[in-house]
Amino acid sequence: MSVSDFEQLAEIELQKDEAENTAMGETRSFSAAQSNQEFGISLTHPYYDVARHGIVHSAGDDSLGRKVIAFSSCRLPPSHQINHCQLLEYLKFTLEQYVESDYTLVYFHYGLNSQ
Repeated sequence: MSVSDFEQLAEIELQKDEAENTAMGETRSFSAAQSNQEFGISLTHPYYDVARHGIVHSAGDDSLGRKVIAFSSCRLPPSHQINHCQLLEYLKFTLEQYVESDYTLVYFHYGLNSQ
């Protein structure tokens, strides 16, 4: 299979998942106010442009009490709409908050599209 075949399959699966979520009453879209409340950021936050997407966030603790940090690539905007250097700096900023103790970083690649 070619790369474009895989991309088409991934897009079909994403559309199926979105249809299922819609049928179950779930939505993946966030208003700015919801996003700010959910991720605890303000308009004056130095990484607001990246943080408002909710790409990197604390997802709680695992069974051993370690913080779980989630990086959700499905929340990445198109590449021309985000500063990748600032994204890396925001990831480092987030992880520095937990460096004194053990933590787990989980990367979710599902839902990432070619944009």
